Amino acid sequence: MGFLRKLKWGVALVGGLLLVAMHASFAFAAEKLPPEKAYLNDVYRTMVKVRSLKYDISIKLETPMGEVQTVINGEAQEKPLSMKNDANITYRDMLNNENTMMVKQYIEQYQGNLMMYMFVNQTWVKQMLPVDPVMEANLAADEKVSSQAEMLQFIKSVKLIRETPAYKYMEITLDSMQLSDAIGAVVKLDKMQNKEMQKAAAAGRLGLLAAGDIQYTVKVDKATKMIKEVEMDLTEPIRKGAGLFVDIANPKNKTAIEDFLAKSTLHMQATYSNFNQIDPIEIPQEARDNATDISPLSKV
Repeated sequence: MGFLRKLKWGVALVGGLLLVAMHASFAFAAEKLPPEKAYLNDVYRTMVKVRSLKYDISIKLETPMGEVQTVINGEAQEKPLSMKNDANITYRDMLNNENTMMVKQYIEQYQGNLMMYMFVNQTWVKQMLPVDPVMEANLAADEKVSSQAEMLQFIKSVKLIRETPAYKYMEITLDSMQLSDAIGAVVKLDKMQNKEMQKAAAAGRLGLLAAGDIQYTVKVDKATKMIKEVEMDLTEPIRKGAGLFVDIANPKNKTAIEDFLAKSTLHMQATYSNFNQIDPIEIPQEARDNATDISPLSKV
């Protein structure tokens, strides 16, 4: 069950990170902006109207011990909030032996909370995830404008790196210090005061500061001003962030760990399609009837 709790958040977190990257990149205040930011501001005005979409995420981790590749195909819709993911996780060791695991995941809004269903190892499990009222509240129009302006602080720079007749490729640099401060502010507002979440947030803030500014690229369809792809090379941020904790812990095998990190790479890519064309997401009746409730095992 401990594995399930970690896995479900891994699958959900990856999708969430890239969805946030897609939206947050284009939240600019309506002020006089440099040409690149002004263009992205127009893109954001288009993307903010998206209420549902399909996404395909690929994560590749290469290490001296082997390779892990995760492919996630999913759909999400805003109202009512719901998601579904099919994840294929493949591990290939140094001798080229391969193991594959398939995971299905459904999430739906349920009485102010989120209900998560997962099918793994031929078994359905479910878990209720309490959500802070601040997170589930619908922002009024003026609050959305304020929130969009505040997001600008996370964007350190925007650069056009390539253009074709159909697409613009732009490099976004996120300010890790501002992101760290934002995480701290959210934790302070957390009315649920979950201790594990607070510890994780503190570790995440430290890791962000050590990792430095984070860069990723976006591919924009020029005809529709819609984002088609987000790509992130997280190798250096992970090395720097993990290196900080290795320095703090100073384990006996520190040299081996540092060598492992130096020879490992991590890449993530997401593509988006079918904007506002997703059919209502339905939870399989089999999941509703047969899922084992593991809600008491952890709280969010």
